[in-house]
Amino acid sequence: MYQMKGNQKKRIIVVGFSMLFLGLFPQYVDGRLFGVKKTKSTETKVELTKEQKDSAEFHKGLKEAEIHKGMIDAYLKKDGTLLFGLPDSVFNHTYMLVSRVNGISDTGDLVAGQMNVTPLVIRFSKDNNSVYMHIVQDGAVVAEDDPIKSSFETNFLDPIIKGFKIKEKTGGKTIIDVTEFFKEDEKIISPIKQTDPITMVLSGKKSIEGSYYADGSTIKKVKSFPENIMVESQLAYTTKKARIPYTVSVSRSIVKLPDEPMRQRLQDNRVGYFYEMKELYSSKLDGSKPYQIINRFRLEPKEEDMKAYFSGQLVEPKKKIIFYVDSAFPEKWRPAVKEGIEYWNAAFEAAGFKNAVEARDYPSNDPDFDPDDVRMNCVRYCVTPTANAMGPSHVDPRTGEILGADVIWYHNVVSLVHDWRFAQTGAVDTRVRCKTFADSVMYESLTYVAAHEIGHCFGLMHNMGASYAFTIDNLRDPEFTQKYGTTPSIMDYARNNFVAQPGDRERGVRLTPPPVGVYDIHAIKWGYRLIDGVDNMLDEKPILDKWIREHDGDPMYEFGAQQVLGLIDPTDQTEDLGNDHMTAGDMAISNLKIIMKNFDDWVGEKGENYEGMADMYKAVVNQYARHVSHVIPYIGGIRYKEIRQGHDDGDARNYFSKKDQKRAMEWLIGQVRTCGWLEPADLMAKFEEPYSWRSKIEKGVAGCFLSPIVLGRIKKGYQTDPKNGYKVDDFMDDVVALVFEASYKGKPLDDTELNLQSTLLEGMLKASGLAEIKGKSSSDKSALTAVDDFNEFVADCLVPSIPCSFDSSRHAVVPEGSRSFFRLALGDTPLSPNELKPLMVRQLKKIRALYAKGAKTAADVTSREYYSYQLRVLDSMLNQ
Repeated sequence: MYQMKGNQKKRIIVVGFSMLFLGLFPQYVDGRLFGVKKTKSTETKVELTKEQKDSAEFHKGLKEAEIHKGMIDAYLKKDGTLLFGLPDSVFNHTYMLVSRVNGISDTGDLVAGQMNVTPLVIRFSKDNNSVYMHIVQDGAVVAEDDPIKSSFETNFLDPIIKGFKIKEKTGGKTIIDVTEFFKEDEKIISPIKQTDPITMVLSGKKSIEGSYYADGSTIKKVKSFPENIMVESQLAYTTKKARIPYTVSVSRSIVKLPDEPMRQRLQDNRVGYFYEMKELYSSKLDGSKPYQIINRFRLEPKEEDMKAYFSGQLVEPKKKIIFYVDSAFPEKWRPAVKEGIEYWNAAFEAAGFKNAVEARDYPSNDPDFDPDDVRMNCVRYCVTPTANAMGPSHVDPRTGEILGADVIWYHNVVSLVHDWRFAQTGAVDTRVRCKTFADSVMYESLTYVAAHEIGHCFGLMHNMGASYAFTIDNLRDPEFTQKYGTTPSIMDYARNNFVAQPGDRERGVRLTPPPVGVYDIHAIKWGYRLIDGVDNMLDEKPILDKWIREHDGDPMYEFGAQQVLGLIDPTDQTEDLGNDHMTAGDMAISNLKIIMKNFDDWVGEKGENYEGMADMYKAVVNQYARHVSHVIPYIGGIRYKEIRQGHDDGDARNYFSKKDQKRAMEWLIGQVRTCGWLEPADLMAKFEEPYSWRSKIEKGVAGCFLSPIVLGRIKKGYQTDPKNGYKVDDFMDDVVALVFEASYKGKPLDDTELNLQSTLLEGMLKASGLAEIKGKSSSDKSALTAVDDFNEFVADCLVPSIPCSFDSSRHAVVPEGSRSFFRLALGDTPLSPNELKPLMVRQLKKIRALYAKGAKTAADVTSREYYSYQLRVLDSMLNQ
């Protein structure tokens, strides 16, 4: 057989291609455009119609464009025009439209790697003139064979996002111009976010507003793959407020969703998974029925391993969950991140899979890898001043399948974990008494951050109640802490072991959270283990319930939902440890006092100014404020529990007893009286700017005693259980007796007592309504109104490891783009004004009598003058 040489083959291919090309397009002759019509004897030149000329010019433009072949062919022309060639098969599938930032000039709203909008499920349709992009309405569901299906379809049309005029139909493809959609400020995928009023309530922050300008915007590049296409755009704005340039580079991907959907799994509030909300319409039901399905990766055994898997053997999954670690990570931290990722293999073994999770570096020479490809799971390093990290994902909302996930790792998360570790363990761990930790110490903290964020990527929510499962003795037990760490769940906001005392580390007490906790292993098994012999998610439900019931009564397996817009349940809090917050607070504060006694030696840097030391001082104060905030919810507190019908689960709302509340009250007032140790005069004199925190704590504590909502819950608790509850009148009697104790005992009033008494008094005058009757306020900010200052202060102290936002369309404060079960601290009935005002007046009259006596008998001038002044205020209010 004759064998052609390489060059010969190339020449033949080129010639063949040229002949084919000439057959497809008209020819240019003498500068004119002609077609060719052949006859038997001669060729006759026939001038083309305008339509034929336009078509020829169009095809010539396609030939000169930058061409990207894939699921959708893309043609990026030299003038910046972008055309899509849609094969007919495109109209038979469902897709996801994802918009992600990959470069930005101002990180106030977004950072590189972050999705700027919630991914949209879309599909395409067409008629003779246009192609239409629709949003698929995936939240409403009806059975295929239900007789109401025709009505359902006419009432749940998929709305059109955009229409694209058809430019040409050629080669089995429909050509459309998508330049405007990707180059301009298309609102539905715009990086300019509308400020959500609820987000304003939560964060007090407005989104960046800007005016788009076209001359700074362009389509930068296109990449087309077998199952997705990505368009990178540069969008230019001028901010409205400051009138400065604002530029965002965004990657928009259209990703084909699986034609064979993953089996759904019903959500259960007793196990914390993000979820998708559905509404079932059925002629078999009396009305529609809401339900939720959890978010999870599709993890399945290979076909040949199915039998072994269902017999209980560990098998490798058909497709591993691979996370790629950004090459921008400092080399010394990359192993810590990888280790945190692969911690989760232990949990997935409970689901029947071995080696399910793998961490890899970014490939250096792999043309198929692109971190902006939404199919890739990446841990991205983000150099911004932000001290944080987060773990968003994008999900097929039809089934809950996680299609891809990312961890956004902000550069300054290192400073965050440094401050936590110093303030929480500095008294017991000599290794953290320095400005820069040894790599081995920082390594421990960074594996925790990585593991927590990856847990979100797997679909797990925060479990804020996990740490309440442990006792104080547990947290000081070397054997227990080495096995379990500080919490049963890495998804809790339980940081380092601030309960441990000096000498405990030497005894072997662990100071850091677990790699992956008992609850985490349970949750992964519950969400990911496949169940043999079931046909649908409803058949799975009894088995899933049985897995939960197996651990009834064991607090390590309980899920504690995150609380939003306030704290009611002290057992589900952030940054706490153990099931006794007062004792835990005492032990942690004892450690903080040790730190403050040695502050100069442990934090100081010779020759430096005091800015760095001031930052570390704030870290200590913030830690103190956390402990105060952990006790406040006991006042009028409720412990929530997930209960189910047909089981003896107890009550959903369980009020804290009078004994618990009074203990918390005494502890809080004691802290207000004794927190002066946190303000050593010699250290305060070194700081140029004073750090205002003490008055916020005073007013926050006083305000929690006077809140009508809190008093309403105290009343409800007493009505529910008069034997163990706290009567509102008795509660206020005890508050006044404790706050005004020095006056009752005839002791001189120092600054602390003066501030404490006047703060409560101002709040009571406000709550009584007497100030409004008088036509003036007793104070610009009483304890009742200034409690918001304390809440804001505490919120600043409780820096989360996951930036959260309130997405009103998804009804939750959660990692961006997800839905979750949470507890909204709203809706409780406040104590009515008809009860509140007389209650306060009764107490004010009691205080007025106390002050009248003190004005005559107090031995010191300061106390007498204070009593005399307050008497005038009280008399002017009470004698109206």
